[in-house]
Parts: sequence; structure tokens; C-alpha cells
Amino acid sequence: MALDLPVGRIARPIITIDENASVVDASKAMVESGRGSVVVTRADETVGILTERDVMKRVVANSLDPGSTKVRDAMTAAPVTIERDRPLREAIDLMNRRGVRRMLVTEKGKIVGVFTLRDIVKHTSMCLYCGKEIKSILETTEPEAYIECECGSRYHKKCADTVVHCASCSRTLVTNVIYPERSETFSG
Repeated sequence: MALDLPVGRIARPIITIDENASVVDASKAMVESGRGSVVVTRADETVGILTERDVMKRVVANSLDPGSTKVRDAMTAAPVTIERDRPLREAIDLMNRRGVRRMLVTEKGKIVGVFTLRDIVKHTSMCLYCGKEIKSILETTEPEAYIECECGSRYHKKCADTVVHCASCSRTLVTNVIYPERSETFSG
């Protein structure tokens, strides 16, 4: 099951910024890297994390100038961390208890990556039709075939053959419809 995967398997490399940089510089770094956060450092030591939400709550909502506001004044100090060998289920529990959307991943106390709720969702695919997990190559040597709609919804191949149209956006998923044999129906 995907929730037994070690956190380190889905962690992404971190983007860092010095605590004395401006919030504008940090925001530009986030946009350029396609990330929602940057790890804040002081002399190569991690001192916090600055997230999009931090910028909204501590800078924009308080009408502060992001060009003159330092990252250290908007960041979250002492970010939540987890060791890279811990299972995703433990990370999800910790995220829920601490009320965070992202965590820093450590190895022997050193920050080695970051992951977010979105990363977890991406690695735990559920079939929109039957509601069961779609096993991936990360968790089994025999991954399950699936169909992904243009909207991102996923279905087991067999379920997609049955449902035909996406439950989220109504697009056609498959062109060959498999109808049950008469003996497989209630009237049969």
C-alpha cells in the first residue's frame, strides 16, 4: 500500500533562501521553481520555512511591503520535520495533528527534502468509480492498469470500461463499452 512507502521516496529537493532576503525575492524563487515554499537558512543552517500562506497571512493581510519585509519576519520558525525512512501514514498523522500542509524531510537530523499534501495525493491514486486504491510501480512489481481522464481523475482499466464517462467532467474515457452477459444481470 502507498501509505507504507517511506517519506523519502516522494520527497523533492528543497529550495533555500537566506533569512535576510526580501519576501519578494522568496516569492520569485517559489514561482520560478514551481514550489509553494522555500527553506529559510542562516549561514547554511535551516531556521524556518516560508510558505505561500505565510506570505498571505503575515505580509499581504497586514499590508506590509513585500519588497522591504525580510523573510525572517514572515517565515514559520521550527518547521515540522520527519525522518526519511518513516512511512507516509505516520507523516499524514503528524501533518493532521500539527495542522501543516508540508513537511521537511530529514536524514540524521539534516534537511534533505520536502513534501506536501499534494505529493501524498499524487502517490495514492484512487479509482473514482470503485473507490479502491490503484497500485503503482512504487508499491508492487505488478502495477495495476488505469485510465487517466484529461481532468486528472483516474480509473482502474476495468472500471473505465464499465463507467465510460468520467464522473468528474463527463468526458468519454473509453470507446469500447463492455456490456454484461445476460446471465450476469438481475433479469438474466
